Amino acid sequence: MKKMSLLVTCSFFLAQSLIASVAEFKGAVKTVDISGKAVKVYSNLTLTTANGPTQLKLTGYGIRQKSVGFVKLNIYLATSYIDEETILSPSNPIDSLKNAKGRVIVLDLLRTLTAADIRTSFEEALDINAVDVNSKAIQSIFSKFTGDLKEGDRILLASYPGERSLETLVIELPKTTIQETANLLGLDFWKIWFGEPVDALMGELKSKLTGGSK
Repeated sequence: MKKMSLLVTCSFFLAQSLIASVAEFKGAVKTVDISGKAVKVYSNLTLTTANGPTQLKLTGYGIRQKSVGFVKLNIYLATSYIDEETILSPSNPIDSLKNAKGRVIVLDLLRTLTAADIRTSFEEALDINAVDVNSKAIQSIFSKFTGDLKEGDRILLASYPGERSLETLVIELPKTTIQETANLLGLDFWKIWFGEPVDALMGELKSKLTGGSK
């Protein structure tokens, strides 16, 4: 009986570890070296949505840095993908993202962060872009955003449209996946990177994500 129980437990955890991501990376691969850390960036991916698979293309990538005194700290490497039909405007990227069939942002962490650190940075960026951080959907997301994330961990955010102006947002963390559907929810979160930047260094990242110089 103990052997059977152990087998069931192991099978459960194996099944959990094999849960597929909504994004399957494809295409050419570029290895980005950041202070001795190698991070792979793919040229394309397939996003699995409720409407079926959607092909996405790389729009750009760059390092999110923060200034602490006179030192710039590397926080994460951000990589942006949108559907192949959407043309991303460098001057007004958030406007061109409104009708995107699929969006993905990948954050490869370059240092250890607490869940509170990430929530605070997200809330600050949402707030400066006039997004209601007290909305039911956003509070539900943040309530599930728990646990520290280590250097080398990955956060994947994906969004896609549904009926009318409803959008589904999926956030894949190392140990859990969060999913919510609400009015323009995905577009609101994309304002963190493509809307009004919270500081000059985020402004530099925004330029790189829209295809500017790396």
